[in-house]
Amino acid sequence: MPLLRRRQCLQLGCAWALAAPAWAAAPVSGRGSLQLWAGHAQQHGDADGRGGVARFFDPRGLARDPRSGDILVADAANALVRRVSPDALVERVAGVPLLRRTVEGPAAQAGFVGPDAVAAAPDGTLYVSDSYANTLRVLRGGRVALLAGSDQRPGYADGQGAAARFNHPVGIAFDARRQLLLVADAYNHTVRAVNRGGRVRTLCGTPGVSAHRDGALAQALFNTPVGIAVDARGNIYVSEYFNHDIRRITPDGQVQTVVGRPGRAGDVDGDTRQARLRRPQQIAIDARGRLLIADSGNDKLRRFGDDGLLRTLAGRAGAQLPAPGPLPAALGTPYGVAVGPRGGIVVSSGQALWLVQPAEP
Repeated sequence: MPLLRRRQCLQLGCAWALAAPAWAAAPVSGRGSLQLWAGHAQQHGDADGRGGVARFFDPRGLARDPRSGDILVADAANALVRRVSPDALVERVAGVPLLRRTVEGPAAQAGFVGPDAVAAAPDGTLYVSDSYANTLRVLRGGRVALLAGSDQRPGYADGQGAAARFNHPVGIAFDARRQLLLVADAYNHTVRAVNRGGRVRTLCGTPGVSAHRDGALAQALFNTPVGIAVDARGNIYVSEYFNHDIRRITPDGQVQTVVGRPGRAGDVDGDTRQARLRRPQQIAIDARGRLLIADSGNDKLRRFGDDGLLRTLAGRAGAQLPAPGPLPAALGTPYGVAVGPRGGIVVSSGQALWLVQPAEP
């Protein structure tokens, strides 16, 4: 449990919801809606099943499987990887409930310490950021194996497989164009890249230096990167928990701040000069190339588009308990975010997954 408390300190708490206990699709109003999609707002557990029958225990990072449209879930305190079909059927993918130790082998017998994020490659390979173990794991052919890092040995080192070291790797994303797994290595304040064979290299950031500096890759500095996503043009986006901003790494090797004021938390929609975030967590790219942001410190889901404007899609600042209904509703403290079914957006908050149906697509 100490490792779980460590991560809870980074997130600054997990909101418990007071919504209805059973899953049901809320009607979509002209304002859009928030509805409980899977799990129970207040009860945790590890039950599979459809909608409100299922139970999670601190669900965190989410990712969309490009082949099936399923949502993959890093079910952290359960030490599981789960999948949710578009019609809200929850099934276990890998792990033993509550085992919380590293075990390699067949998916049903494999063990995780505390998975924080997941990513899927187009060929069906799944990647898991086992943050509490400081490792990256890979699921291929029904078996879980180590990709990189050393079990519960935090540190910093580039290199091959178990010779590499991470310090609480959090967000991951698979870059299909470059065939690389991108990693937000939070406590090393770096962005790393891992090839399919497990060789790790640092893209940018200086280990042990928590700061903010834009510019060329070799000069850029970060402060607790936790979320990462890549768009169709090869731009890599990184959310920084303590810099309260979103950075972009361009294909030509430049790091730019695109949303937020470095080191200055706030809650403001608008253009890049005035927009403010507060402790952003996971991020994702939607079908139109827009950035989706779990703005945890503001209890909101935000979206940033090519028009350079940050907009609130769901949630109200200070409303830490989810309350479904017409938007903005109350989202609680969001953590993971992914493109969901029927034009919706799936968000993890508390012990459940929530479906946001925006008023505007």
